[in-house]
Amino acid sequence: MAQTPDNAPPRPEARPDAATGARDGIFLKPAEGELRKEPAGPDAHGINGKSGGVRNRKTESRAPAAGIAASEEPLDVVPTPTPRPEAVPQTASSVAPEKAAPATARPVAPEMGNLAKVSNAPDPSNAREAAITPAAAVLAAAAIEDARMCEAELEKRGVLFTIGESISDGACGVLRPVNIERLSSGVAISSDTQLFCRSALALDRWMTDSVVPAAKASFPAEKLAEFRHASTYVCRNRASENGISEHARGSAVDIAAFAFKNGTTIGVEAHEPGSPEARFQRSIREGACGPFKTVLGPGTDADHATHFHLDIAARRNGGTYCK
Repeated sequence: MAQTPDNAPPRPEARPDAATGARDGIFLKPAEGELRKEPAGPDAHGINGKSGGVRNRKTESRAPAAGIAASEEPLDVVPTPTPRPEAVPQTASSVAPEKAAPATARPVAPEMGNLAKVSNAPDPSNAREAAITPAAAVLAAAAIEDARMCEAELEKRGVLFTIGESISDGACGVLRPVNIERLSSGVAISSDTQLFCRSALALDRWMTDSVVPAAKASFPAEKLAEFRHASTYVCRNRASENGISEHARGSAVDIAAFAFKNGTTIGVEAHEPGSPEARFQRSIREGACGPFKTVLGPGTDADHATHFHLDIAARRNGGTYCK
């Protein structure tokens, strides 16, 4: 055995597998996944102090922990690191490009489709929305203010009444309908009313200024107790079918009969000329033309043969239609 100078660096002894792994001075690495036997004691770098055993070379390709040599190659051989799988460049031939999902609409369940159709359909509650313009709202505000002033006048006159919920039914309706229980003269009404306040005020004035005095003149021994109406608010067209009726606006009242305290009842109809009933009826009919703008009754046409129709529909130049 040759002597090694004292100052020469020590040369590592050949590993047991060097004879089989070396060729022409080049160390050949075992095939990937090959199992090999390792000697007991420290490894070539003096680090591994574990007992000999079987190692799986495949697991050794992982990155070593910090401070530990990454290879067991001879010191005089420059190792060629095996690329990690993720380090291998991807090419069009090795990796198929990821296809973008086609831009298609998300399928809608049948019930959702139905809801979508419903949501796009016009809302029946908004059918009149187009008519509610700012100008119309200003007029509505003025009408409400006027209705409150009218109600204050009824209360001041001593009319016993209540205010119902406003009625809106298509082209028909009444703003704050008035239900009169007893007029300021003490005359009662036989059934509930739904009248526009200005119509109720006209009714009270007519009853106080014309009907009560005419009853005293024609029937001095009797006292008028109540009158019976045939209708106030009704959503319908005129009897002639030419336009909407004033009843549909709460503007009109149909007077059917008058009842006295002794039980006598005088209906609105054709009476014997010159009789107290005829004088009474003619007097109150004439007195209605003024507080009301339209007065129709027996003799006008067949539709009004058994009642007075009274309304406050506005007419040109403030005129009246009394026939």
